[in-house]
Amino acid sequence: AIHSHSWLLTMALPGRQQPQLTIGDGSDIGNFNHITCVNHVEIGPKVLTADRVHISDNGHGFDDPSIPIMDQPVVSKGLVVIGEGTWVGEYASILSCRIGRNCVIGANAVVTKDVPDYCVVVGVPGRVIRKFDFESRSWKNV
Repeated sequence: AIHSHSWLLTMALPGRQQPQLTIGDGSDIGNFNHITCVNHVEIGPKVLTADRVHISDNGHGFDDPSIPIMDQPVVSKGLVVIGEGTWVGEYASILSCRIGRNCVIGANAVVTKDVPDYCVVVGVPGRVIRKFDFESRSWKNV
């Protein structure tokens, strides 16, 4: 399901292939989510996002300080992949990175680096604070 007031945008950049935005079966996209894709954004199956989540594979260029940022090109900073079963908390931002399966992304986290499977990420910038240990069948602090 994609809930109220969520915004999904795909935009082809000049000279680039068509963007690919996919949302897996059983995923639940919260209210007021903002998902933008100029390259590749893949949200796996059974992913849950809270309200006001931002997911993007791009940003505004600002290489030339003599040109207003709004007049500079949009730049893809890399693809986004969110693994199956992951939960993304309210106001979190996921920017051009891969998130593993069955992860928890805490509220207000800003994730810009890849995250392995079965991890809990919090903070700005996002950092892994817990990882599931299959041997003990429990979450361990990192």
